Amino acid sequence: MDEQLFKLSKEFKFQVEQKQPDSIACKKLLTKLKIAMAEEGILFPGTDFPLDPKNIVFTRDVLELAVIMSVKLEDMDLFERQVSQVKPYYFDYGTEIKKSENELLILGMNLLYLLSLNRIGEFHTELELIEFESRSNPFIKFNLQVEELLLDGNYLGIQTICENPPSDLYSVFVSRLKLSIQELILDCTNKSYKSLDLKTAKDLFMMESIEEVKEMAKTNNWRIVDNKLFFENLDEDEEKIPTNKVIREIIGYAKELEKII
Repeated sequence: MDEQLFKLSKEFKFQVEQKQPDSIACKKLLTKLKIAMAEEGILFPGTDFPLDPKNIVFTRDVLELAVIMSVKLEDMDLFERQVSQVKPYYFDYGTEIKKSENELLILGMNLLYLLSLNRIGEFHTELELIEFESRSNPFIKFNLQVEELLLDGNYLGIQTICENPPSDLYSVFVSRLKLSIQELILDCTNKSYKSLDLKTAKDLFMMESIEEVKEMAKTNNWRIVDNKLFFENLDEDEEKIPTNKVIREIIGYAKELEKII
């Protein structure tokens, strides 16, 4: 293997491992690495792929760094592409090389990413690829617990479990998941209640402080009077629907998806 490849990979690793990687530098290095690996014939698995364990491990490690880079840069389009590129090195060449220490971390992040987008069908498809015994691993188990809480409509439970993710890298996906849930709850509550006291709203909307609720109220043109949040969205003769019922009906399709799958 070309010595230049090793130098590029070390430089790329150094950049990615920074607390706040430089986006431009990282992406330029990744492009150079992939071009060089393609020229060496070690980038894409296939019939002509040289089954040299050292080459396989080298390429897998570079692609894993690319996944981690995409998470740190919060570039989700890049994340999807890099995960799709590294997965063959887990599932197609797993018997050829030693298991990567980052494999379950990366597969777990992908599961949480799918949950955050409510792509339940794809979540289960990806889960089926993971060995059953690996599901007790914290990186995978965390996602199974989150999915169960989602299906139960237990959003406060999700808020609690998300306070202690199995890796700091999960924080990006936890934030996206919370935002998705928050938007759903906001929509349901807005359609179900005329008002809520601020403390209840803070807990229900999974917010950190009353000030966040007040900012949200300004954004949505809702009134706050005597520590109560007024949505003013129901007609006088419109029937009030319990919030929990609305929320459970909206997520009920997820349970039906499980039956189909």
